[in-house]
Amino acid sequence: MTDRRCERHLGRAGAGLRTGCVAALAVAMGVVACATRLAPGADDFAARRQRRSDRLERLMRRILSPAKGTKFGAFRDQVDLHFALASFWTGERVPQGNEAVRRAYAKVLRGTKKVPGGEKMTPALAYTQKWRRMRLWLRLYFFFADRGTRHPGRLDASARAKMLDLFWSYAAGTSTVHRARRKFVWHIQGSENHDMMDLSNAFLCVQALKNAPAYRGRTLPDGHTPREHYDAWNAYYKLYCDQRATGGLFVEISPTYGKYFLPELVNLGDLAEDPVLRKKVHMLLTVVFADWAVDQVGGIRGGGKTRSYQGSYSLRGLADSWNVMIRTFLDSAGDWEHNDYANYTHNYNLVLGTSSYRMPDVVMDLALNPEARGRYVYRSVRPAKSAPRPPDAGALKGYWMDAADPRCLRYSYVTPEYVLGGFTLDPSVNYAAIHSQNRWSGILFATGDDARVFPQCVGLRNGKTYNQHLAVQHENVMIVQKNRKAKQAGDMRVYFARGMKKRLVERDGWVAGKEGKAYVAVRPLARPAKPSARGYTWDDANWLRCRDPLAPVVLVAGRESTHRTLDEFLTSLRSHESASHKGLLTYSFPAADGRRATLTMDIETQERLPQVNGRTVNLRPNRAFDCPYLHAQRGSGVVTLTFRGRKLVLDFNKTEERNR
Repeated sequence: MTDRRCERHLGRAGAGLRTGCVAALAVAMGVVACATRLAPGADDFAARRQRRSDRLERLMRRILSPAKGTKFGAFRDQVDLHFALASFWTGERVPQGNEAVRRAYAKVLRGTKKVPGGEKMTPALAYTQKWRRMRLWLRLYFFFADRGTRHPGRLDASARAKMLDLFWSYAAGTSTVHRARRKFVWHIQGSENHDMMDLSNAFLCVQALKNAPAYRGRTLPDGHTPREHYDAWNAYYKLYCDQRATGGLFVEISPTYGKYFLPELVNLGDLAEDPVLRKKVHMLLTVVFADWAVDQVGGIRGGGKTRSYQGSYSLRGLADSWNVMIRTFLDSAGDWEHNDYANYTHNYNLVLGTSSYRMPDVVMDLALNPEARGRYVYRSVRPAKSAPRPPDAGALKGYWMDAADPRCLRYSYVTPEYVLGGFTLDPSVNYAAIHSQNRWSGILFATGDDARVFPQCVGLRNGKTYNQHLAVQHENVMIVQKNRKAKQAGDMRVYFARGMKKRLVERDGWVAGKEGKAYVAVRPLARPAKPSARGYTWDDANWLRCRDPLAPVVLVAGRESTHRTLDEFLTSLRSHESASHKGLLTYSFPAADGRRATLTMDIETQERLPQVNGRTVNLRPNRAFDCPYLHAQRGSGVVTLTFRGRKLVLDFNKTEERNR
């Protein structure tokens, strides 16, 4: 990577807020192949946070006085809330900020084509604010109302009253004490991002209402007071954090929906009045960002993903909103305070930019130093399997997740040059649609945001595939096959990033190429006859199509440090052997320790779990997270992070952090 590109990725990276406010972008995580030579220390991290604080201040003033010709993007109805936040944050034009709040409230009352308005706020009208906007309404209230945590009193009485009216209607339509029962902590309504938007917002609404004289004595439609709702949700979300931290993180690892999920979680951690809940959420955020840091290359998350829709979400690194949010906080995606308004209409810069969360140094160090991390395997448990609907669920709809036995292992092989990873699954299991939809497995390279190779079935109908793949992996070798039970999935294809095909070499049935300091080789394996010299055709410059749509596809990755040339890498593939007998594919190759490794896969009936070195893959491992730098025993409540002399223990049982 050139020094200029390195500077573009890392220059001005950092995070933080001005003195008196804990930095957001401390949520700042790093990432680029060239960052390893920085070996940042604590002082460097502090400087990055301060630079991020300065950048946030400039953005606030730009919102107050947008340049001529500023593009306000697709969500013009949010501009008033942005202005109010900037006004109250800086203390400038506060009366106009309150007018902007009243104007935004009037727009909600007017309604939309789908939800006609009137003179009175209703649950349906309030619910239109769920997408992107409710997070700002709540932030304005809890920062700037009469008991605000940032600048109390800047939100005037009239604006507060309108907000509380909105919160009452929102809670009336979304919150019930029945739904907030702790036993339903693994129930997901709609999808995971909808669940978080619906319910964390409802919780914060009732938190405001329980303290408001005009509302605290009233009962919501389920017959319970705002205080009773608050108590139920407060206990629920404490357990939510505990369960996700050491039972397996989120169901959706989705490029599409991170922008709707993460800011709501941050809001919960910043705005909850219970200090124990705030602490638990911030600890959970640390686990989330550590999970990202150990599994990314060049700032792009590697390994298995879900709901990664065909097209840009699968092809483009910066289409992943998790990456965009995290990289923005490092300024590795550009100088965000200078971007057009359209680039932050989802509000995540404003929510995360004003957050009290600080990313620990150990996580920032992990993210910024891929060379120091070296080569390792990262295994993690992801909730995926559906559980039976409880008999007392009532009218609740959605997904019931089996957290005790998720039947899903996420496996990534991480090096400074690439990440190869995906999921190993049980073909006999019924997986929740929000996990089975558009799963992504493949390899990402450190050479660029879009540098990747991955298998993907042709999308039929609306392009949303379900259970499209089955896979098994050991270190740098992965075998992927189309699932016979796949829905809306056509032929198996393999995508090569733009420009790669002209550098590929085709030899002995393999298609192989060099990308930066890494190699990749792809080969469709014949079933059950002797391997064909060429089991594929090319659809175009990017897509290789398997002649047999059920052909197992093997992906092999390599490093320049092991093979000096592409020819050497191709020569090493001659030691790879495959055979098919009675429906079982056996594939053997030399592992990193020099011993031969064997992958076994049922490629005909697809009824048996795959094996690695003669042992069935354990889809219920003891550890929820397992790599040299991040690990936790399932259900223990304790997550440990270690890297280069730093150690952080997150104890969800005691709700404390122990630095050693």
